[in-house]
Amino acid sequence: MSLKLISKINARTRITVFRLGGLFAVALLLLSVTSSFYESGNRKIVLTPVSQLSGEQLQKKPNIIVVLSEAFWDPTVMENVKFSRDPIPFFHALAGQYSSGWLFSPQFGGVTANVEFEVLTGNSVRFLSTDTVAYEQHVKTNIDSLASILSGQGYTAKAISPFHNWFANSRETYQRFGFSRFISMEFFNPNEYEGPYLADRAVAKRIIEETQKTDGPDFIYANTMENHYHFWPGKFKHNTIDVKGDLPRVDAGLLETYAQGISDADRMLEQLVSHYSQSGEPTVIVFFGDHLPFLEDDYMVYVDAKYISGESDPDFLTKIHRTPVIVWNNFAGKPRDDLNISPSFLSPYVLHLAGLQGTDYTNYLYDLSRKIPVIPPKEYYEKFHIQEADLQEYEQRQQAMLAGELTDQSPRSIAMGYGDPALNDYEPKEITAGDSFRTDAGRSTLIVRGGPFGLGSTVLIDGKPQPTTWQSESALTVVLPKETYASPGSLDVQVKVIDEKETVLAESKPVRIKVLSKP
Repeated sequence: MSLKLISKINARTRITVFRLGGLFAVALLLLSVTSSFYESGNRKIVLTPVSQLSGEQLQKKPNIIVVLSEAFWDPTVMENVKFSRDPIPFFHALAGQYSSGWLFSPQFGGVTANVEFEVLTGNSVRFLSTDTVAYEQHVKTNIDSLASILSGQGYTAKAISPFHNWFANSRETYQRFGFSRFISMEFFNPNEYEGPYLADRAVAKRIIEETQKTDGPDFIYANTMENHYHFWPGKFKHNTIDVKGDLPRVDAGLLETYAQGISDADRMLEQLVSHYSQSGEPTVIVFFGDHLPFLEDDYMVYVDAKYISGESDPDFLTKIHRTPVIVWNNFAGKPRDDLNISPSFLSPYVLHLAGLQGTDYTNYLYDLSRKIPVIPPKEYYEKFHIQEADLQEYEQRQQAMLAGELTDQSPRSIAMGYGDPALNDYEPKEITAGDSFRTDAGRSTLIVRGGPFGLGSTVLIDGKPQPTTWQSESALTVVLPKETYASPGSLDVQVKVIDEKETVLAESKPVRIKVLSKP
């Protein structure tokens, strides 16, 4: 299970400091580097040396990429459970070199949106009712977030989620936060699933693609879904990690499934770091878990594994509410920090690390986090040596923020997916009334080409949605009902991206296909 160090970085380093209009970027230039790699089972973990950034590259503002990894946790902290290999070896290898540690999540097992709310806005759900979903109940106006703050500094702000755009009111919330684009699951591909949810690798692919589209700096916030509950055996086609220990077999099966999921999350992190290590763009990657996995009622697996004794365990709060976090970058030679903070303090920390301008609110939060890094439930204030008066100003500022008093309320807009899909070509070009023209199991089939097409892409004939088959990002097929071409005339063909609530998110320009009379 443990990582085996095969080769260490052996480098002489030179630190060059560039002054960038009031902020400093520190470039760590590696002059003589050998690769560093680790072995975990049959998986080799390569820590590719970060490519040298030129002075011109360092004058650019860094990309900021924030990834909320669904239910990402480190189960190897359970002393009575043994894994046949480390499920997250890349995270462990990287954490030894870059700022990393723990977030004190306000959630357990679900309500991811509340953790998003804290990370993106700096507000704390500790000041809201315990059963709240902040996106649905408290985001009713424009609110400053990392998206709006960075957009004001020339960034392109995009949100990526492999789930429904409407879930937890995400589309409206991201618009109020100041994102300019939202790529939701309706724009992903049907062949990108891993188990019942879209794969983490599909999210990484889109993060990389979106930063390659722009010349200026990007802020991308993304969450994942692959490792969402449930964790029963059979969720994934293959499990590559065995679990042993003094616990029931049903518990081991749940942990094996969970370990397989976070192993893919670890590969996603590796995919991103490997790309941006060589991209030539200054980049910060923030990768963290939103909450511990729900491993059945009454904390069944955690209790059976003797990780906790139950809700009365003296360490229950810290053991059940701390999730891993790492902050990687390819430009700053600063010492690594051991992080132990609430999610609401993460964005002020990132702004400070990247040398970017914050707001009066984020500057206040950064200073507060140096004094009170973790905000527990109120009943734990005394245990954490917190006086209620210490957080009174924070709560008052948050109330003003949620009321819209601190944010420009000018209308904000958000584009969905990749914009309107193109409909560039179609086959056949003409149809003869009443005749079958291209058969698919004896049925007349129309092919449309263009794109990009995804899960929500639907072909409409004369304004009516038809059952559509996805072939690729550039091709769709639809079987035409005979009544649509029974008589001479024409067919209006269009592609729309439609979600489960029948909301149209994007649409192509229509094309017209002639239906000719029989000779």
